[in-house]
Amino acid sequence: MPGGNKQLAPSVPHRLPAAGVRFRVRSFRRFPVQCSVYYSCDAFQGSGIAWNLSLNGWRVDGTHPVDPGTIVTLCIFLPGQHPTVFVDRAIVRWSRGQEFGIEVNAIKADERARLEQFVTALV
Repeated sequence: MPGGNKQLAPSVPHRLPAAGVRFRVRSFRRFPVQCSVYYSCDAFQGSGIAWNLSLNGWRVDGTHPVDPGTIVTLCIFLPGQHPTVFVDRAIVRWSRGQEFGIEVNAIKADERARLEQFVTALV
């Protein structure tokens, strides 16, 4: 963000959880960014914008709705001169229409290093 003003993304959900839904404390701080993303599984392909980026998850507004529990692969286009990051396996943790949250489960070490470099620059 210009001027060095860093803002934290809210860590509180916009709605209260349905009965029986449990929250887990996030292990990494999320940052308010906008990155183009492609996501896919055996059944479909979609694209969209990734928001609230962290090292292990983010929110996506996509072109194709996905159900919680779906396993996807992702390609994230980081802004600026940062290289693209590929995620081998992520699980959809929640969804509302075409908006969903993912948790990264498998990412190659060099891809994770590039993601860490980008996130570290946001601090």
